[in-house]
Amino acid sequence: MRPVVAAVALEYRENFSFVKLDVNTQPEKTTEYHIRGTPTYIVFKNGEIAGRFAGAMPRTKLVQNILETLKTEENK
Repeated sequence: MRPVVAAVALEYRENFSFVKLDVNTQPEKTTEYHIRGTPTYIVFKNGEIAGRFAGAMPRTKLVQNILETLKTEENK
């Protein structure tokens, strides 16, 4: 997933950002965010969790999930 995430991060850098959490060196954050497996994607909007999804997926599905989550949050 790393190459996919890197490509999406570059293409959508004006819309959203990715931040990587190393679950091996940050176990307290892993627990705080209830991360059970990798990859786990947590979408934040204005500092709050807007949505989450997990598992490897095609690039188009990753982008779709992120954009739908952000769009849904705009309507709240």
